[in-house]
Amino acid sequence: MKLLATDMDGTFLRDDKSYSEEFNDLYKQMLKKDIQFVIASGNQYEALVCKFDDDIKDDLYYLCENGTKIVYRGDVIYKHCLETDDYQHALNILKEDEECMLVVSGVKHAYILKKFEDRKDFITLFIKNIVFVDSFDEIDDEILKFSVANFDGKIEDRLEVIKKRINPKFRVVTTGNVWFDIFYKTINKGTSLQHLLDLLGISNEEAGAFGDQMNDYEMLQTVKYGYAMANAMPPVKEVAYQVIDSNENDGVILKIKEILKGNY
Repeated sequence: MKLLATDMDGTFLRDDKSYSEEFNDLYKQMLKKDIQFVIASGNQYEALVCKFDDDIKDDLYYLCENGTKIVYRGDVIYKHCLETDDYQHALNILKEDEECMLVVSGVKHAYILKKFEDRKDFITLFIKNIVFVDSFDEIDDEILKFSVANFDGKIEDRLEVIKKRINPKFRVVTTGNVWFDIFYKTINKGTSLQHLLDLLGISNEEAGAFGDQMNDYEMLQTVKYGYAMANAMPPVKEVAYQVIDSNENDGVILKIKEILKGNY
């Protein structure tokens, strides 16, 4: 094994957003075995890098925003942005639902309407680099994707409505219990992980990945060793090499210990 990639929420992180104190020691053991550790998340780089200690965070590769951007040592080494017409088409549909909170994720910042500033405590659990705007027309940025937070429990209904209306080049996928993302079908955690594997000269057979949600689906198929959490969505479990313990029981940590012993 030369590379391990992990999703964060519902996978590496427990439900309270913490992770095992054992990780720092395990990371050092992975380095000794030349195993690269990669963070692959729907979240922003700024919301991910702050999770790790200073002596670790800059050594990690971050596949951010569902694979639309890769960051290493603070530098963007890959990005795939929306075309202007596609962005405007999706925005016009998504902003119609005023009950949901729409997040427009750009290369420089994430943008949210000012009317949702009272939810800042919730927002900052997932997004750190935020600009609150009166209108999305104010945005001057390259756009990577959209995220929508649904607070009334009707996420599946909304998904179906949007899927029927939006351009088929877009994918609409759940990324958590209240979140779903909209981005190009051709770009996902799997395609960006493949880009990184090629860049590092690591084969798919030498790599593993952990995930739980549908935005992890392609990533688990990209590598030989795709590990689905016990709490994963059923389709994710179906394509996995192995189903491991849940995020609450530190399933990723337990599996890393096995991998370090040669038990893939």
